[in-house]
Amino acid sequence: MNRELGRLRLAMDAMPDPEWRVFCRARYCDLDYFQIAAELDIAVSEVERLLASAMLHLMQFRE
Repeated sequence: MNRELGRLRLAMDAMPDPEWRVFCRARYCDLDYFQIAAELDIAVSEVERLLASAMLHLMQFRE
């Protein structure tokens, strides 16, 4: 378990900034896509794309 958490931390540290900003707002601030889009001044479709990219990034580190 400790090893898995370490790998997750590395994956999060390596995540590109745009994905990280969206991921943090969605997961830690509990904002919805519309709120994130408004806060970052981007389209909702861009929020969806960035969050999907962030999740893919994290899943790649899991393998």
